[in-house]
Amino acid sequence: METVSRLVITFVLNAAWQIPLVALAAAIGAHLLPSAGARHRILLAAIGLSLLAPAASLLAGGRAGPATLRTESSPTMAAAGSAGPWPGWLTDSSRPSVAPAPLTRRVVVALYLASLIVGAWRRARAWSRTAVLRRSAVDAPLAEGLRAVAEECARRLDLGLDHVAIRLSSAAASPATLGARRPLILIPAALAGALERDQLTAALGHELAHVRRRDFAWNAAAELVSWPIAFHPATAWLRRRLRQSRELACDALVAERVLEPRTYARSLAALARVIAPAPALTLGVADAGILEERVMSLVTGRARRRAGVVVSIAASSLLAVASAVAATFAVAVDTRAAGTAAILGSWSGRIPGTEDVPAADLKIAEKDGKLSGRVTFYLIHQSADGRREVGGEEDIDMLEPSFDGQRLTFKLKNPSGETVPMALRLTGDGEGELATQVTVGDRGERRESRGMVVKMKRVK
Repeated sequence: METVSRLVITFVLNAAWQIPLVALAAAIGAHLLPSAGARHRILLAAIGLSLLAPAASLLAGGRAGPATLRTESSPTMAAAGSAGPWPGWLTDSSRPSVAPAPLTRRVVVALYLASLIVGAWRRARAWSRTAVLRRSAVDAPLAEGLRAVAEECARRLDLGLDHVAIRLSSAAASPATLGARRPLILIPAALAGALERDQLTAALGHELAHVRRRDFAWNAAAELVSWPIAFHPATAWLRRRLRQSRELACDALVAERVLEPRTYARSLAALARVIAPAPALTLGVADAGILEERVMSLVTGRARRRAGVVVSIAASSLLAVASAVAATFAVAVDTRAAGTAAILGSWSGRIPGTEDVPAADLKIAEKDGKLSGRVTFYLIHQSADGRREVGGEEDIDMLEPSFDGQRLTFKLKNPSGETVPMALRLTGDGEGELATQVTVGDRGERRESRGMVVKMKRVK
């Protein structure tokens, strides 16, 4: 259960900021692109990347170390030999981590699972309605006039009617397209004989444009990919913009190949008065709810504009960079967080390879909800016979101690008055690693700062 909780919170936490970043890049890129078809492609990619970015944070590992600590100075400690490099959890490649409270974890997991259940129910209901519509198709020959218009539209769109079924339906409230491998176009039986030829050409041309662009398959893929991230408002914005760009792209195709743009615009306006939007997961001529924008796009010629190579590359690069940034700065979640009781008391530390002498001690206390502590550094020197001995000690008070459930961070002020950040990371029950720096070299010699890790154990 802890693993599931960690994965869910890691996904939700990263999705909360990564999806808006990807959506912003997609919005800028779509604004640069004059072609509705190009905007549709960039928005499709954005939905996929909006899922991929937080999913990548799971593949990178749910538990990552705390944020990088850097310092140019340190408390004075003389040590024999050289210190090892900084551990992986203090390098620049580490990922910042958070440790939410148990109640917060339970609430987030419950709400996210509830959103998945609601999303699954809505999509299942939409598929059920689509299946009902498909079964409502009347398997009978089309009227001669309707058949002639369909063949003319298919010819102009370079489509063969052998693989596209056009049927009348009493259950359909508007022309609709459904199916990917076996596309089916449904025409409301009540409208088939009531529409003028231009209106019928506009409706059939638009639906056949959906078939030519394979919009049903792309729409189904977008619905599936957006399901795990449907809780985010930015996802809803991306899906809405995707629907709008899809309809504009089909309009452009019809205006270019089937009907004169102004005639098509008038036909769209007439159709909007007598038909309703198609159900979810189907594609209809009255979808997206942007009739005015579609008509103006046709009248002004914006619908037929094409995207240049340079602009397309710029928009794609912007989206790629935003996605890379989102994946690079993913945040990890550690559900093993403990209370302050896990760090209170006395700790004794040794440096690996020099366990025969102490390196540092910690004393950590809490009063009125505030942490305080003291660090003792031992000054080590080597005797004439080669043995390491404690030659003195130095006590320094902790400044600004803070515990996030897995890591105690604090600062020290060395004798030179410089402030040094340090961290004690818990690695087990009563065990941890203290990250600091040491100064190597005797008095009078050139001094050098190097990373040092002290293995700590709680003694009481």
